[in-house]
Amino acid sequence: MRHVLGVDGGGSKTICLATNEAGRLLGRGTGGSINTNYVLRSEAVKSLRTAIGDALKEARLSGAAIDVACISAPMAPDSFDMVIREFGIERVVRSAEGDTPRWAARFSVDGHVGVTVDAGTGAMARGWSKDGREAGASGWGATLGDEGSSYWIGIEAMRAVLRAFDGRTKPTMLTEPVLTHLGFSDMLDMVFKVDQALVREETAENQVRLAPDSGAERPTAVGGIYFREESNSRGAMSRQEIASLCPVVARVASWGDWKAKEIFQAAGQELGLAGVAVIKRMGMEQEDFVVVPFGGVFKAGELVLGAFENTIQATAPLARIVEPSFEPVVGAVLMALDHIGVTIDSSIISSVEASRTDFPSSSLSQTLTGEEAE
Repeated sequence: MRHVLGVDGGGSKTICLATNEAGRLLGRGTGGSINTNYVLRSEAVKSLRTAIGDALKEARLSGAAIDVACISAPMAPDSFDMVIREFGIERVVRSAEGDTPRWAARFSVDGHVGVTVDAGTGAMARGWSKDGREAGASGWGATLGDEGSSYWIGIEAMRAVLRAFDGRTKPTMLTEPVLTHLGFSDMLDMVFKVDQALVREETAENQVRLAPDSGAERPTAVGGIYFREESNSRGAMSRQEIASLCPVVARVASWGDWKAKEIFQAAGQELGLAGVAVIKRMGMEQEDFVVVPFGGVFKAGELVLGAFENTIQATAPLARIVEPSFEPVVGAVLMALDHIGVTIDSSIISSVEASRTDFPSSSLSQTLTGEEAE
């Protein structure tokens, strides 16, 4: 019996599934962030090693020959190759961004899967025309792009809290949940921690942080400026920490808060615009095809999907928004099976469906308010 691995990694977590050639899921492993744009190479390698090792252990395949591993992850190739050699995996298939959710969807939806839109820690869209052309949009990173992602939602939530604190907007219920979730004592604590990433003087043990005095009385306010001595050892907030605010914002939106709902509606529109850009670049405006949304943000449901669908269909009225039956990591498994010559037919899909009950992460049943953003 031959065996394959499917690996899907991103800005917050890495998932690996071990599977036999009949499509039965045998083991699952998880690790942390694998995106070497934002984490150290050593951290990404550790995440991948943990995910693969745990999956093989649960599948009782440690030391066994693995025919193919298919990976979809923003990770430097040499880092991935190093881990693969440790486990004796014979062949590696690198999946392009968006390919794994397309494979996860193509066997469970009717019609051509034309566009996938990722809304996890980052965000991007990718498309495939019926005549074989490909295009992508968004995904330009945390500083200049990734609109609609869980990171972007976290930043928008913190901005909303500060605007409400100033009185530039009406109050929002986001304030206490955001500060509590991130462990901040007050607004300055939040501002200084987020801005820490911009500080370049690494050698100083302590540094005085400054912020405008917005009117509240503080013993450390002098001449219209707040100041506070901060230790560099605190470190800056990571991209994952900021992205972890996404479920908090979803929960507050479920309470009916105007600003939290507005943030998710804006996220849906931004993600829709990324999809629209791909559609226009390939001239698919009048075609019938499927758009597959995936990633943690879309688990907010109608909060984000309504604006997303309206934005897509305003440009491509025949497009249908269909959530896949499986997570992208299952798409990686199917791609790996395809590469060893297995025909992906109804029996393979049935086997995956029958065995996925042992691996909840392979389905899309959970909501964003009940789990962390991806």
